[in-house]
Order: sequence, then structure tokens, then C-alpha cells
Amino acid sequence: MRLSLSPREAGALARSLRRRGPTLAALAEMAAHRFGSRTALVVGEATWSFEDLWGDAERLAAQWHREVLERPRTIVAACDGAPLVLAVLAAGRLGLDAWLANPRRIAALDGVAPRDALLVHPGDAPSWHAGPTVAASDVLSSARVPQPRIAGTRRVGRLVLMTAGTTGAPTPHVTKPFGVRGMRQLEGLHRRVGIASTDTVLGCAPLHHGHGVQLLAATLLTGATLVSSPGTRASTRLRLMGERGVTVVSGVPTQLERLVAQVEDSGAAPPTLRRIVSGSEPLDAALVARLHAAWGPVVMNAYGTTETGTVAVATPDDVERHPDAVGRALPGTQMGIVGHPQGSDAEGRVWLHGAGRTVITDDAGRIVDGSLTLLGRLDPRE
Repeated sequence: MRLSLSPREAGALARSLRRRGPTLAALAEMAAHRFGSRTALVVGEATWSFEDLWGDAERLAAQWHREVLERPRTIVAACDGAPLVLAVLAAGRLGLDAWLANPRRIAALDGVAPRDALLVHPGDAPSWHAGPTVAASDVLSSARVPQPRIAGTRRVGRLVLMTAGTTGAPTPHVTKPFGVRGMRQLEGLHRRVGIASTDTVLGCAPLHHGHGVQLLAATLLTGATLVSSPGTRASTRLRLMGERGVTVVSGVPTQLERLVAQVEDSGAAPPTLRRIVSGSEPLDAALVARLHAAWGPVVMNAYGTTETGTVAVATPDDVERHPDAVGRALPGTQMGIVGHPQGSDAEGRVWLHGAGRTVITDDAGRIVDGSLTLLGRLDPRE
């Protein structure tokens, strides 16, 4: 499924890329011109159209430029939902770097994130932070206040994603996920998963997570609606699927297991889905069988890292044959087995390349005819 752009739409994208660089902000500005009043984002009961999302981001950027920022700074968005989306887009509008962080782990950013950054957060500012702060709850109200337009910027802001930091301090990874290679990777993800402008996508991953950001980018690129639902109960997600007409669900296996268990317990027919995209955790055969019993053979398995983004996606046919299959590399990415020539059939430790980074993983895998199947985890010391 390739993008189909009219001359007017292609022109809007080209102008956005010239003004904002190859960034999330450029995608949002292009989407505002291309998709207008269609629903872009749903968080709880609140909705944003594509034009409203970009309009709010521009107003927020103008307010921060005039009243909050004395000089250009990094923006640390330690929040989630719509405040995070608007903060990242406003940073892109201002040409500033945006760090995405788990709001429940702000203390762990001490010594990692810039101390003088503008911090957007849901609670009290941490003691280590010396810069200006904005409460996440104030972002939405500030974004609706009319503002005079501000000048453009020649600087292209970078996006900084954080590892989870479950075994230590979170590690920042500077990336330009929508550069030339990143755009190929993003469009390849769109084609592989097959997200269409008519889709409504339920995203279970937090938007500060790499998969959440990629999903947001994919919906801005294609005109699909993103229903963001991290940290909610399976019963709530199932209700949202029916109320919002969800056609694609993206989540980790743990979330998908709870969702299908809710379907099994209710005894009611579940809403129809075109795609279920699993990622970030191993997918086992028993869960695949339960998902297929509820929704048919629509399960896909995505594979990547925080540093590389999604590198490979297994099709429903791949997953039906083997649930540990993660498929072929996306355009703009590479993968292989350490110690073996790229493109050869081999078995061993997996390496990945995407978003301008190469990572040697702790996963064992087997590549046959360019398709990767995971075989389990390896000792990182080996």
C-alpha cells in the first residue's frame, strides 16, 4: 500500500519539509493541510482534528517563545497523551530538541537530561531540575489561547528517545527518525502493516515510547485516526474499539492477552479488526491461537529497539506459520547475524540497523531467505 499524493498534497509535504526539516512537526503540518477536519487523535473523551492538532501546537510554540523561553532550550516532555504530542510538535515548530521521558521516572533523569531544559511534567518539578517548568495540565489550555504568529527557524530539532531504564538509569538516544532514511523506514512500516486513511488505530503503547511515537507518525503520514489508550483496562479498550470503530490494534503481547481474555470472558462477539500488531515482547503460539480464534488470522509481529525503531514486521501468514517470526527488514533498515555476511542464511546473535543506528541485540535468531525468526534471549556477557 503506497502513499498516493496529489500534486497539491505533494507540494504541501515539500513545503513542510523545507520549513521544519524531516521531523514529526513537518508531518503534522502536512497532515493539517492534507486531512483538515478529519479526526487525528483521541485521548479519553477529547478529540483533535489534524488542523486543530497543528493549530494548537503552533499556538503553544508561540506562547512558550514569548512567555516561557528566555533563550532556545531543550524541551523534556515527561508526560503522556495530548500534552506530550503538543509539546513535541511545539518543539519541532521552534526548532528545539525534544526529549521524551516516562513521567513516572522523572527522578531517574537526574544527570541524564539537561538540567536547564524546559520540563513539561504532570506533578512537582524534581529537585535536580533548574530550568523553567510547565505543568502538563496547562499545556492544553495554553494551546487554545490565540497568539500572534512567530517567525520560522532554520534549526531542525532532534527527537531524543529514552530506554526504559529498568536495570539502571534511562539512556538517551538522539535520532532523526524522519530523515531521508527514516522516511523510507516509516513508509515501509506503513506499507507492511497496511494502515489506510480510513483506519482507526488503537495504540496501547505510551506515546513517550518508541513504538507509540512511530504509530503517531504513521497516522499523521496516512490520515488514520489514533486512539491513544496506554494504561487503561482491557474492558475500557474493548469499549473504545466498539465506540470508535477501531480497525487496527497495536500493543505488546501482555496487553493483547488481557484484551482477548476480556473477549473470552464476555462471551460477546468482538469488534471486527483488520490488523493486530504485536511488538516489544515475545509472542507465543498459545496467544496467537487465542487471537486468531477471536479475530481471525490478522496478527502481525513487529521487531526493533528504541535505538533503531521498528526494523522488521512479520505478516499474518508469517505469524500463522511461526509466532516467533518477525519477518523481513523494512526499507531503509538492515538486519543480520553477528559474524556472518549480510544477506546470508545464518543463526546466532542478531544485529539491527535503523534510524541511523546499528545495535547488537541480546536476541538469538535464524535468518532464512531474508526472513528472521527469533530463538530466545542470550546472555549479554557472551
